[in-house]
Amino acid sequence: MLTPTIIHKKEMSSAVKPMLLLFLLTVLTFMPLLLGLNLPAVPYNAYLPLHTTLELIAVVVAAMIFAIVREQALVKMTLRGAVVACAFFAVFWLDLAHLLSYPGMPAYFSENDPEKTINLWLAARLIVATAICFVVLPMADRKASLTLYYKLLLSAISLVLILHYWLIAHPDTVPRTFIAGQGLTGFKIGVEYLVVIINLLTVALILRYRRKQQTAFHMPALLAAVITMALSEFYFTLYSQFSDSFNIIGHVLKLMSYLFLYRALVYETLAAPYAMLQQSKAELSATLSAVPDILFDVDLEGRFYQVHRRPETILYLEPEQFIGKTAQQVLPEQVYKAMQTAIEQANARQGCSDAQQYALKISPQAEPNWFQVVAALKPTTKGIARFILAVRDITAQKRAQATEQLNALAFHTREAIMITDAEKRIIRVNPAFTDITGYSEAEAIGQKPTMLSSGLHDKAFYQQMWQLLAQHDVWSGEIYNRRKNGEVYPEHVVINALKDSDNQVTHYIASFSDISETKADQQRIHRLAFYDPLTHLPNRRLLLEKIAEVQADCQRSSQYAALLFIDLDHFKRLNDSYGHSYGDELLRQLAKRLAPAVRETDILARPGGDEFILLARLQTKEPQIAAIDAELIGNKLLEAIRQPFMLHKLQYHITASIGIALFNNDSQAIDELMSSADLAMYHSKESGRNQLYFFEQQMQQRLRQRQQLENALKHALANNEFRLYYQPKMDKQGKLAGYEALLRWLQPEQGLIPPDVFIPLAESTGLIIDIGNWVLQTACEQISQLANSGKPLPIAVNVSERQLVQKDFVGQVSQIVANSGINPALLELELTESMLHDDLESTRQKMQALSSLGIMFSLDDFGTGYSSLSYLKKLPIRVLKIDQSFVSEFLSQDTDKAIVRTILAMAEALSLQVVAEGVEQQQQFDALRDMGCDLFQGYLFGKPAPLP
Repeated sequence: MLTPTIIHKKEMSSAVKPMLLLFLLTVLTFMPLLLGLNLPAVPYNAYLPLHTTLELIAVVVAAMIFAIVREQALVKMTLRGAVVACAFFAVFWLDLAHLLSYPGMPAYFSENDPEKTINLWLAARLIVATAICFVVLPMADRKASLTLYYKLLLSAISLVLILHYWLIAHPDTVPRTFIAGQGLTGFKIGVEYLVVIINLLTVALILRYRRKQQTAFHMPALLAAVITMALSEFYFTLYSQFSDSFNIIGHVLKLMSYLFLYRALVYETLAAPYAMLQQSKAELSATLSAVPDILFDVDLEGRFYQVHRRPETILYLEPEQFIGKTAQQVLPEQVYKAMQTAIEQANARQGCSDAQQYALKISPQAEPNWFQVVAALKPTTKGIARFILAVRDITAQKRAQATEQLNALAFHTREAIMITDAEKRIIRVNPAFTDITGYSEAEAIGQKPTMLSSGLHDKAFYQQMWQLLAQHDVWSGEIYNRRKNGEVYPEHVVINALKDSDNQVTHYIASFSDISETKADQQRIHRLAFYDPLTHLPNRRLLLEKIAEVQADCQRSSQYAALLFIDLDHFKRLNDSYGHSYGDELLRQLAKRLAPAVRETDILARPGGDEFILLARLQTKEPQIAAIDAELIGNKLLEAIRQPFMLHKLQYHITASIGIALFNNDSQAIDELMSSADLAMYHSKESGRNQLYFFEQQMQQRLRQRQQLENALKHALANNEFRLYYQPKMDKQGKLAGYEALLRWLQPEQGLIPPDVFIPLAESTGLIIDIGNWVLQTACEQISQLANSGKPLPIAVNVSERQLVQKDFVGQVSQIVANSGINPALLELELTESMLHDDLESTRQKMQALSSLGIMFSLDDFGTGYSSLSYLKKLPIRVLKIDQSFVSEFLSQDTDKAIVRTILAMAEALSLQVVAEGVEQQQQFDALRDMGCDLFQGYLFGKPAPLP
């Protein structure tokens, strides 16, 4: 029926808009029913023209579908095309009859009444639903004869005539479908639901076969059409009088389903052939551009009709000088004879000729170039033989043959030799090449040298190599390549570029030898000099070199690095009790255990004995952050060392003491730096072993203070040490309009700890999630208490980013609100712009879910971030909070005042409420109130305090 969809991905990408439209349509369709809206009826004098217009459009669309699908089906006849064309032929007439028989229209054969128009309507709907259901079946792709098509068309005509005779002449034989004053009958509703069932079956078939075949229709649009049709039929079960709004909605949906059908069945038919034609043209153009040959279109006499060449190709004559003339007229004799021989041979074979060669000077000053010409007979329907002559410059091949003969004597050598053309394709290798690489000559010819690439050299290495080769015509060096068996080996290679008289590269010759044994000897010497033979870790000598390199990098970047001195606790006991073989085995296992925990940028070394040293780059310029990172690394090492070792079937436990020295420059000598780490390690042993210690005392104290605060924070929630303070919000009249809940920590030993001290710690440790849930629960309880006392005031609660990203955030908040029994509209959740940068779509979905419950969202510190307008557009935000940094200076700073005025104007345009933070002066309150601000918060109205 229809040409298959050309590119499946294109169809899938085009599915987005129909599916989105369908989703919105479904929501809008059921919204009146879900909201219980009683839609008013349309006056009949207005309804009839509207109905006539909608049905006329639907009739026209049906006629277009029939006409276009029919024409295409006659070209490529399938069951699908025949059924669709004939079905829409019948639907066209039945829909037209439905329109003409509508009450209020002139009599259609007999007096118009609801029964006649509804019966014609139902017949058309059943035909459409059944035909579309058949369309999606795989059997619809079968070929159909023209005879079958005309039989189906005759059946459709007969069906239309029979239905007209039956439904107009004998309407009493059909069950009632509409009773005036009562509405639709069960029979009418049942038939409509039968159509819906057929539509749903069609949807199921579409989804089932969507991946099993290349559909000849636009699947998303067809799916949208069927679902829209089902929605339409559903609405046609709801109306009680003809001018009912449900009837209007049903007709609109029916029209939309027809338009979707047009997109699915017709538009694809029109667009696909043009797309295929354009694609064919593009492919032909790309093919011709890629062909290096000169192409001539000639007849049997050698007369030229067309010439195709690349722009850079130089011809003996300009293309226009060939057209209309024969080869004998415009070309030298040897060229004409070669071309004519090829033409005659192709004509005799009725196919393709052999290659004919000739020499030709393109310009008088140049040396002759060698060409070969091949003729191929063109398919023709006019009885005139035409041929394509493909002419190719083979000068390079000729010279290569000569060069190969010259090099043959030097080709049999112990060094591998590989010769490539100018495009770096291998054209010859010697036996030594096969011995070294494992590739035979047959396997190598035609390949590029990259077939040997080991992957150990990056693109920059090869770019530099070819650049030097282009500059000096020779390059030598060492390369790691890969043999056919996968083994990587080193080779010393010399590459020479061979050029012709025009200084153009014609070939590359590479000679190389396997230096694996030499490299292995060098590596053995290197490992003995720089690596510990027991653990195979870097030794002290290599470590000292790496420390110097890291110090130099730190001096340039000011970033910190750490030296971690690791000493095993009571290692001597193992050697004394079980012997040195057990101690050696533990050191080997420990090296293997710690190696995976070390980053690529770090160095783990064993300078000797039972000592290990880790040199770690910390990638930060902040000393406190560097200390925290170094502590994390040290604790990971300690935890790994504490795990049991299996030494010759003996399970053995051991611990370690770690000393850490930080540095971010080269001011300290390496010995001094190592002494600092060593000294810190001894402090660790003196403090009880199995721990780490920093060399700098102040840093150690700060880390201990942080650890103590973290430990206290872990117990604060269980010990009921948190308090909620509430800061009032005032309206324009100075009346209390709500509160913001602010968290305070009353620590028994340290007293009231500021939020900016413990909240970042709670965020970094993850404790903020449990604390945040406690704040929400406590605030909801306070809302409940205020409501029970006759003061239903909203309370705003700040939400942390760690809370918001939780998958069950919506469920947690919903459960807390439900358990407290409060009105969700009294709870306001405050977010900051910095929390909205990542995964905005997930955040929007969570906010939308909670907003649907009635919970309000406000954007705190508005104006201090970026992309604020996009957030206001995408997120269900109802309140903006002007940051106090703008409020504090806006009376004296024109810039701040302009920002405040802009925020208020924008909020008013978007129907958003605005809260000004940090209002401390009466003048600020008066000015903000006059500028249109809704709510106010600050010390002018009261400091945060507990509520009674």
